[in-house]
Amino acid sequence: MRGFWKAWRAKRYLFGLALGLSMAFLSLLPYFSLLEEKIGLGLLFAVRGKLNPPQEVVIVNIDRDSANLLSVSEDPEEWPRRLHAQLIRRLKELGAELIGFNIFFSTPQPSDDAEMAAAMRESGVVVLANYLKLKHLQGDAYIETLEEPPEPLGKSALTTVPFLLAQGEETDRFLIRFGENADQPTLPLVLFRLYVLKQFGSELESLMWEGVNESGKAGVGTHPLHPLSVYSPYFAALESLFGTKPQLSDRTLKLLRDKPLPPAQRQSMMSLLETLYGENTRYFNHYGEAGTILRIPYHKLLLPKAGDNLPDLHGKVVLVGFDENFESDKSGNVFFSPYSQVSSLELVATAIANLLNHNHIEPVFERWGQFAYLLFWGSLLGWFAMKQLRVGLALILLSSIGYFATANWLFSRFSLWLPLILPLFWISPLAMFGCLIDNYVMRSRENRKIHSVINRFIPDEATNRSSGSDDDAQWESKVSFGVCLATDAGQYTALAETMNPMELGELMNDYYSALFPAVRQNGGWVSDVIGDAMMAIWTVPISKNDIRLGALCASLDILRAVDTFQSQRKVCLPIRMGLHCGEMRVGFVGGKENAAYRAVGDTVNTSARLEGLNKLLGTRILVSLPLIEGLTGFLTRPMGSFMLAGKAHPVNVHELISPIDESERSLQEMILRFSEALTVFQEGDWSAAVNAFESLAREFPNDGPTQFYARTARANAENPLATPDMAAIKVSKAPPGALASH
Repeated sequence: MRGFWKAWRAKRYLFGLALGLSMAFLSLLPYFSLLEEKIGLGLLFAVRGKLNPPQEVVIVNIDRDSANLLSVSEDPEEWPRRLHAQLIRRLKELGAELIGFNIFFSTPQPSDDAEMAAAMRESGVVVLANYLKLKHLQGDAYIETLEEPPEPLGKSALTTVPFLLAQGEETDRFLIRFGENADQPTLPLVLFRLYVLKQFGSELESLMWEGVNESGKAGVGTHPLHPLSVYSPYFAALESLFGTKPQLSDRTLKLLRDKPLPPAQRQSMMSLLETLYGENTRYFNHYGEAGTILRIPYHKLLLPKAGDNLPDLHGKVVLVGFDENFESDKSGNVFFSPYSQVSSLELVATAIANLLNHNHIEPVFERWGQFAYLLFWGSLLGWFAMKQLRVGLALILLSSIGYFATANWLFSRFSLWLPLILPLFWISPLAMFGCLIDNYVMRSRENRKIHSVINRFIPDEATNRSSGSDDDAQWESKVSFGVCLATDAGQYTALAETMNPMELGELMNDYYSALFPAVRQNGGWVSDVIGDAMMAIWTVPISKNDIRLGALCASLDILRAVDTFQSQRKVCLPIRMGLHCGEMRVGFVGGKENAAYRAVGDTVNTSARLEGLNKLLGTRILVSLPLIEGLTGFLTRPMGSFMLAGKAHPVNVHELISPIDESERSLQEMILRFSEALTVFQEGDWSAAVNAFESLAREFPNDGPTQFYARTARANAENPLATPDMAAIKVSKAPPGALASH
């Protein structure tokens, strides 16, 4: 267990790195990228709120009111195209710079197509949408094909181009170019480029070629103002030039930033230069719910009422199409922005407005940059998680709030997009959870460590009782039945004279390390330690067994542990133990400022006297009769009754030898003969007692109790006691025992 905690403390500091790495790798999964786009980006839009769209983009929307007032079909493709011809002429009268139809005209209307084509040629500013579809060849092979509008319309338009979203019906991104080589522009890019050429073509060209000789233009030629329909090869040449000479784009952008221009013009020209190279996919920067971009109902232009003020469309791009409610029953015509349901027309207008404003949403990091960033962020929060609970949680929370505020500021001010889902909704909660777990583990470890130290001297019942409020109740003691075990190490004084204090201290630490586990494992607790003496107490059973069993087992375990200790350390510290049971007062002793939890009473004193009696009898474990009475499984030997020093009543003493199943038969026979001899001794038949004990002494010369009683019986035979009552042997001098006075 100790090794586990050391490993935990060493590895806990790697939590931040592990957290950062896991989040960084998760960011590479498509699922989390989709979550970031749908939830994270949507949250930024919601917090930021609406924006004012550019006034250069206007929508003419086909709605149900227009269909009803014009008495036409609810399918815009089936409307008589003479209506569109009237609309084109009306828009041109109002000064529209460009007109884009976000309607695909699939079926011919010969007479009406001719009229609409004528209107388109007259205006010279109309762009039509075509339709990109996949044509199945065989197996898994498909080819992209463009379906064009009827020939009269296609030839009369400036150009025909599709509008493409990056993910089907998802409204997060749009394409500015498509095709195998990404060299075909889409509807937003075409209308945007044509608008910039018409409005700022001369300024843009002078800026691009400032200081560049004719050879540096690489055959690009002049900007195609007349007619606009030849713009395609012009921009193809520019894209090729800027793609091969990135220094030219950097130089032009620098000149553009330094040149005093109106902000709107600078942003549009900068956006156009950036479309010559770089990514073909752009994120929508939605301005608000559907209708935020200025809308003019279709019927108001064809059926103006008296007093209606028609809008001035000079310098504006006008987009014509149906709104989100006109064909809402068709799932292919319904899209969703972070604010509301929108139509394809609204998305085209938003894309063009983003290009004009130069404010499309741009991620702060590309894929691997985000990987490195999340690694750093996760590592930082993981490092915070290893702090103290309050400090760690506060740092994580404040960092997360600061992160969200920064992300919102970047998004609102610069249209820059910081990821939110993984940093805030995954990393931050995991870091907080890790902080809670780490502090819980460390606090538990510290508590266990403190508890283990306290429990060497104070039992669980005392620590549990003192864990509450600091009142007088916890200082109350109680009288309970218990067992007391007193120990003492023989030859300690002689050993201490030969060792320096440090060596002696280390030796005794190892000595007690052998004793303490035997006490704790058998349900006892160490009450006191002084020098080479220890006092252990049993008051609460750890199971249904009698607490006396725990004390007896502990004394035998201690005996074996000390024998092993002496063998390993090559020292002689023979242990002596005395055990007694009875009522004792258990609780804190001393004032609140310097209290000790221990047991006091006659039971404690008696166990200490029994421990000292071992030296007189030459035994190792002496117990009182009440301690073993009624218990089985232990081999014991009666020692007789002794009037111990300071006692008013004799104590019936027994020697604890071993568990019965571990004893030899010869030893049991010897104990039987000893018991018979002791009975003769207690009857006062000194001659018979002398013969019995001396016979045993010759067979067992090293047996201390036999030698003691042989000497005592002979002394009594030579000088009979004054009283015939041999109930107890009086021990006039207190036996050695450092704890006897407690």
